[in-house]
Amino acid sequence: MINSDLNIKNLSDQFKVDKRVRIPDFLTSEVADRIREACLNHVPFETHFVIDDKYQSKSQQELAKLSPQEAKNINNIVFNAASKGIGFLYEGYLHTRIKLDIPITEELTFLHQMFDFIKSETVLDVIKQITEDSSLSGAEPQYTRFKPGHFLTRHLDIVPEQARKYAFVLSLSKSWHPDWGGLLQFYSKGGTPRDAWTPQFNTLSLFDVSHIHSVTYVTPFAAEQRISLTGWFTSENKHL
Repeated sequence: MINSDLNIKNLSDQFKVDKRVRIPDFLTSEVADRIREACLNHVPFETHFVIDDKYQSKSQQELAKLSPQEAKNINNIVFNAASKGIGFLYEGYLHTRIKLDIPITEELTFLHQMFDFIKSETVLDVIKQITEDSSLSGAEPQYTRFKPGHFLTRHLDIVPEQARKYAFVLSLSKSWHPDWGGLLQFYSKGGTPRDAWTPQFNTLSLFDVSHIHSVTYVTPFAAEQRISLTGWFTSENKHL
């Protein structure tokens, strides 16, 4: 499923410069197209956000049961925190939260198989070669969907009790325009914006978790959803 024409040596040389690299055409086009279509139609996304420093996740059914005032209150709290550079609002489906109480269609089964593929030795071997890091032993994948009004504020992916080494974002959006927002924005340690990567279909963005980054606010006029297969490659050794 990985594109056999990847130039691993060239990608590794790029990664060495700043511990980050973009890998166009990471998967075969047929597989990338199938993931995209399945995500658009078969993923039971949940909405993720933070309230009072606590991670929250609500299904579409749970959100539908909220009164207009309850929904407004949550929105106000989330955006007030975001104005101070805290939190996020987006939709996700994690490999650790596979739902067994919903119809498991053929396409959803395929998406679950992609979770396993991202964690497989086939993928890990490629990432090990690019990063020159033989300690990698697994991955924590999820599907994400950013719609108008969604965002992920500036942060680091280093979690002391976990073993994340490299973050990855496999973009599944087509013809994404940078004016729509949803950019993978990088920052200096002082908080000054460095540069930003626009979502590009079937391009894997790979970077060390020491990079400060965000996903910029998706504008109301974004003409499509920002769909990705994202997560972290992990090691048995915690990040130093």
